[in-house]
Amino acid sequence: MDKLAWVLLPLMLAVGAAGVWALRRRMPSRLALNVWSSVLLMAYVLTTAGLGIFWVANQHLPVFDWHYLFGYATVLLLVVHLAFNFRVVWRHFSPHRLAAAAPPGAAPAGATTPRRHAVGALGVLGAVVAGGGAFWLGVRQGRTEIHVPPGPAAGATAGGQAMAVVEQFHEFSAHSRAGVFRRAAGTQWAAQPPPFKAYPGALQVVLPSAGSLRSARADAPGMPLDIDLVARVLWCSAGVNQVSAGIHFRTAPSSGALFATELYLCARRVAGLAPGWWHYDGRAHRLNRVAGLKSTEPGAAAELVATAIFARSGHKYRDRTYRYVLGDLGHLLENARATAAALGSGLVPQRLFDESVLARELGLDEAQEGVLARLWFDEAAAGAAAAAVADAPPATTALRLPSAQPGPWAAPALAQASQTQVLGVTDAVHLATSLRAGDGPPTPPAPVPAAAVSPPALQLPPPSPVVLPAEVQALIARRRSVRRFSDQALPLATLGTVLHHMAQGHPPLFSDAVRLDLVTHAVQGLPSTAWRYDAARHALLRRRDDTLARQAAHRAALDQDVIGDAAVVFVLSMARAALAHDAGGPARGYRHAFIESGLVGERLYLAAVALGLGVCAVGAFYDDEAARLVAVDPAREWVVHLAALGVPS
Repeated sequence: MDKLAWVLLPLMLAVGAAGVWALRRRMPSRLALNVWSSVLLMAYVLTTAGLGIFWVANQHLPVFDWHYLFGYATVLLLVVHLAFNFRVVWRHFSPHRLAAAAPPGAAPAGATTPRRHAVGALGVLGAVVAGGGAFWLGVRQGRTEIHVPPGPAAGATAGGQAMAVVEQFHEFSAHSRAGVFRRAAGTQWAAQPPPFKAYPGALQVVLPSAGSLRSARADAPGMPLDIDLVARVLWCSAGVNQVSAGIHFRTAPSSGALFATELYLCARRVAGLAPGWWHYDGRAHRLNRVAGLKSTEPGAAAELVATAIFARSGHKYRDRTYRYVLGDLGHLLENARATAAALGSGLVPQRLFDESVLARELGLDEAQEGVLARLWFDEAAAGAAAAAVADAPPATTALRLPSAQPGPWAAPALAQASQTQVLGVTDAVHLATSLRAGDGPPTPPAPVPAAAVSPPALQLPPPSPVVLPAEVQALIARRRSVRRFSDQALPLATLGTVLHHMAQGHPPLFSDAVRLDLVTHAVQGLPSTAWRYDAARHALLRRRDDTLARQAAHRAALDQDVIGDAAVVFVLSMARAALAHDAGGPARGYRHAFIESGLVGERLYLAAVALGLGVCAVGAFYDDEAARLVAVDPAREWVVHLAALGVPS
C-alpha cells in the first residue's frame, strides 16, 4: 500500500487542486488543464521509461513479450503526443508570459520562431534518452561473471579455491537495494528450454497410477522393491498434479513455476521394471529408457539421481539461479523421502559422488544440465534408520561405479574449466561444488564442535503429530502455495507443532549447517519480534525486539505482500563455519546446506496442509535486510530462504 500511495500521490494532488478550484467556482481553462495533464503525463512516462524499462533489462525479463510490446507502443504514442504539446507547456510556464500578460487573442511571443521546433525536439530527445539509456544501463552496467584465476594461489588447495568461488558467487547473487543499480547479469542464456525433456524413440514404460499409499508396506518393511513403490515416489516428487494457464504444476514447489529438476532412476532389482537407466516424464507419468547398466558390480536395488537444467530457471533468476534450483531440489527430495518412508522403504543420500561419471552414464551435457544429488533405495532400512546419512554405501548394498571409488574428494580443475564456462556464475559455482574422486582413503569429515550453552528460552507447548505416514501422499497432492492470508493469529501450540515437524530431520539428511529463525507477526501470546528455534529443547530464543518487524520483513522481501501479511515469517540460514564439517569440503557443504533448507521448507508445507494453514516459500529478498531482520551476522551465517505461514483468507 505504501508503494501505491506514492505512485498515486501526484494524481491525488491534482484531484485535490481541482476540488479547491471547484469550491471557489474558478475552474481552470482548457489550456491550463491541457498543460497540467501534460506535466503529469511527462512525469509518469519518464518514470515508466526510467524504472520500468531499466528493470526489464536488468532482470533480463522477456523483453519482447506481448504485454511489454504494447507497453512500449503506449510509451511511444505518449512521447509523440507530448512532443507536439511540449511547446504549449513551455509557453505556459515561459518567463515572458509571467512577466507581461499578452493581449487577449494575441499571438504568443516567439510562436513563429524556430525555438518551438527545438523545444519539441527536446521533449522527444528526453524521452528517448530516459528509455534507451535506462535499457542500456540495465543491460550493460556491471558484469558479474566469476573469473577463476589461471592457477591457484601459492599454498592454496583445490578445496580452498572452490570455496573462494562459492563466496564470490554468494556475494554476486545477493540482492540489495544498491546492487540493482551497481551490477547486472552478463550471461547470455540463449533460447529457453522446454518445460519437459523428451526422448523420442526411447523405450517407454507407463507407470501405475499414483493411488493411495499402501500401508501394508509400512507394516512389513524389507519387502522387495517393485515398480508400484517407485511410481509413487516419482509422482510425489515430480509428477504433474494440476494444469493451469498452460503451466504444468508439479507435486513439489518450484521458484517461478519453472521446474528445473529432472529425475533419473537406475533400476537394478525392481520387480516389474527391466534393469537400466530411466528418465521420469512427470507429464505422462512414465519412464523413458536412456541407457543400459555399464557397471556389473552389485548395488542397491535402485538409485535416484537428480539434475537441474539451469537455463529453465536462469532466464528469470539469472545470477541467483543456483540458489533456486538447489532449494527447489530440497523440496522435491523431502517429498520423495517421506513417501518412501511411508511405504516402508528408505532413501539414503550419497553425499560424495563424481558428477562427471554420472553425466557420462546418462549422456548429459554438464554445462547445461548439472547432476546435483544421488540417493539410493534401502530396503533394509525403515523408519528413522532410513533417514541416516551415509557418505559411502553400506557394505551390504555397495553402490559404486568403476571410476567413483571412495578417495580424497576434491573440486574439479576450476582454472582449466573456467575457459569453457557458458553460464557465468552458475557454471562456476556448480563446478566448485562438484567433486572428483581420487585414489587413497576417503577424507574424514571435520569434527563438529560442541554446542555452546544456550540462553534462557521460551518453552513451547508439546507438539502434536500432524503428518501421518498414511496421509503423506494426500498431503503432497493438496499442497499449494498460498499468497493471501487473513489477519487471524496462530495459537502458540500450532506454531510449536509446525516448528517441531520442520526440525524432524535429526540427523539432517544432507547438512547440519541450517539454522531456523522466525519473526512472529500474529501469534497468540507472543510479541512481534524475531526468535531462533532450539530444536533440542523445543524452545524459542529471543533474537531481536522490533515493534516494526512486520514492516521490516515486508521491505526485506522486496515488498512482497505475502511476507508482510503472514502470521509468521521463517528465515532459514546456513552457518558458514559448519560448512567445513562436510566430508566433501566447505564448497560441497554449501550445496548440501541449500538442499537441506529445501527439505526443511517442504516439511513446513506438509505440516501446514495438515493443519489447514497456508505457506508460501520466498527466495527473492534483500540478503542484508533479511539478515538484520533476525539479527544474523552475515560474516557467520548466510540467509538462504524465507517462508510465510498464516491462515488462508
